[in-house]
Amino acid sequence: MKKSNSILFAIGCVGIVAGTLSGCKSYEDYREERAEYAVKHFESAKYRDYLDGKKMTLQECVNMAIQNNLELKVLKLEEQVAHEMKTAEMLGMLPELNINNTFTSRNNTPASSSEKVGEDGLTYGYSSSSDRNLNYLNIDLALSVLDFGLAFFNTQQAEDRALMRNMRARRAGQNLKLDVVRTYFQVAAAQKAIRITTQLLEDCRNRYKLIDSLSKARKITPFRAFEETRRFVQMEKRLTNYIRSYENSCVELRSQLGMHPAGTILVDDAVLNEVPDFDFPNIDLMEQIALLERPELYEIDMQKHINILECRKTLIMMFPNVRVYGDFVNSNNSFLYHMSWYELGIRAAYNLLKLPQQISKYIAYSDQVDADEMRTFSQAIGVMAQVRMAHANLLANKERFQIDDRVYNTYKNNLKWAEKNQRITGELSSLELDHMRLETAEYEIERLLTLGNYYVSYYRVFNSLGINKLDNKSLYQIKIELRNARRRAAAELAKAKAEYNEEKAARMSKQTMALKEMESKVVNQPLTTANDVDFIAIYSATPQKAQEMLGAKKEKK
Repeated sequence: MKKSNSILFAIGCVGIVAGTLSGCKSYEDYREERAEYAVKHFESAKYRDYLDGKKMTLQECVNMAIQNNLELKVLKLEEQVAHEMKTAEMLGMLPELNINNTFTSRNNTPASSSEKVGEDGLTYGYSSSSDRNLNYLNIDLALSVLDFGLAFFNTQQAEDRALMRNMRARRAGQNLKLDVVRTYFQVAAAQKAIRITTQLLEDCRNRYKLIDSLSKARKITPFRAFEETRRFVQMEKRLTNYIRSYENSCVELRSQLGMHPAGTILVDDAVLNEVPDFDFPNIDLMEQIALLERPELYEIDMQKHINILECRKTLIMMFPNVRVYGDFVNSNNSFLYHMSWYELGIRAAYNLLKLPQQISKYIAYSDQVDADEMRTFSQAIGVMAQVRMAHANLLANKERFQIDDRVYNTYKNNLKWAEKNQRITGELSSLELDHMRLETAEYEIERLLTLGNYYVSYYRVFNSLGINKLDNKSLYQIKIELRNARRRAAAELAKAKAEYNEEKAARMSKQTMALKEMESKVVNQPLTTANDVDFIAIYSATPQKAQEMLGAKKEKK
């Protein structure tokens, strides 16, 4: 038996060593694996093209990005993993159920003898109370109260982590939508710019020959020829930049849609033919909406609740570990009086030396909860600042568009007037007219870019609010929710307002005492121009008080 056990042990050790060595990887292994991934991903990316030459609208681009963006898919998979972890933690609340079956066999009778200890004790020869072949069946059901409590709180924490993943994916989707909108309007503006400048660039290149011929015919001076050429070259450079920006924007937009970045994309730029008039509620309500809807704030609240549950888990660990168990045993030993029996029991254990550690952990997690509370308030201040900056950016882009639109219309009207009243006076007038056409086209493109920025700033406001739309129905529901929340927090708000008023009164009292001390000191000083200036500077907010003090000084003198 010992020899066979040694052989089994050796085989097990060899298997463990072989499995360990087979799991080791060197740099060459990773290099080979990475090469396979490089080929596979490069070839697979070619088949991720869902456009087929179709002209895409903004809503279609956003929907396609939400559906096919790979980074967003990764977040969705992580959310599914978090939900599975919650299920695993929930199953951890089940009691332990162990089923053991033990079979033993001996080659001789398991007999034993006893030795006499006392003078009057009985002695026995060799005897046996066990068969050669034994089989024990044991079913053990045990419930640890401590493990059950920890599993219960772990389940709640896993639920919070799953919700955090959901909030993270939700915010990533909002940011992705804003990025798609920004890139979409870049592509749309570049498309229209290319259509506007294609023929103009061709005409611009033809004007070089005209300038050269005029210079050779001595109709213009060399300095005039150089200046005209320089103006056309600069304009050509600025107009060709829109073509390069179109290619870069197409690559960025295709990658955001989860497609192969190579190639172009055709978008519907008809949206730039209209000038919208966006309307939002007042800024205070917008800030409250952002504090209610932003996923980052929910994520911090969930993390705070996780730390609160850690505090409760620490409190549970301070109690004894009580274990309730039931045990059923069946044996085929013929020498036993009862072949089957069961046991019920309760076992309690307490490690006193772990208590100081648990107390320290509880204090640490309590401080972490306070830090999360402050982090929530800090994040709320940042969110309100983002709302105000997004709204200010919207107003600034609107004003900038109005200026560009006015400038473009001025150039366009002047160009129409020049073309209508053009007289055949030679080739020089056509050069000036070409310059006017190019400058008008440039201002038209600037107007399109500003209009695209105006649209983007509109969607940036929604991104700062953490919502996708804001109609009258949803706005009404948000107002009701905020009103109910204000009613629930009325007592706490009143307390905070009272504390603020007390602090303000204390500050005002200190300032008043300091001013009175300075007033008495300055009144007693000689009347000089320098001191009079000090009076006016100190009491600039209350000039009447300054005049009274100056009058008091004069009377005293």
